[in-house]
Amino acid sequence: MSEEMIPIVNENDEIIDLKSFSDVHKLGFIHRESYVYLINFKHEVLLQKRDYTGLWNHSAAGHFSINESYIDGAKREFEEELGISINVNELKKIAYERLSSVKAHKNNVRFAEIFIIKKNIPINKFKIDPNEVKEVKYFNKQELIDLLSKNDLVANTATKIIKKYILKII
Repeated sequence: MSEEMIPIVNENDEIIDLKSFSDVHKLGFIHRESYVYLINFKHEVLLQKRDYTGLWNHSAAGHFSINESYIDGAKREFEEELGISINVNELKKIAYERLSSVKAHKNNVRFAEIFIIKKNIPINKFKIDPNEVKEVKYFNKQELIDLLSKNDLVANTATKIIKKYILKII
């Protein structure tokens, strides 16, 4: 199976080329990602524990194809990772950021649109993709604060987004 090709963008977030997933992250090409946070009517936030890192992360997130917009990518990732169909009209954009994180063998530079969806979805209705997601769980505000206070349980980008935006919403 061939490696996923990701659109890379310039400093103005304009698509300029396609590169392999591994090259994008290894060489630090600027690319696009979408992050979604599901908030239920009890003001709890759904997080997913990523299979490959074991860290809690956004409700759904990912890269998207050259033919997709940020919101279309957010919708598709939500449906692929969580097994729940949603309408793009249910997604509300709350932020747009340029983010960078550098680790050994990984240089992740991206523009990201961050969305919330307010909807009651019982935990047993999710059909998670076991290749990407270990588990999903709703967290109330205090549980999120407690989770974030522990080292190395939440992905760095999710920590930043939750502290900057999500805790203020719930």
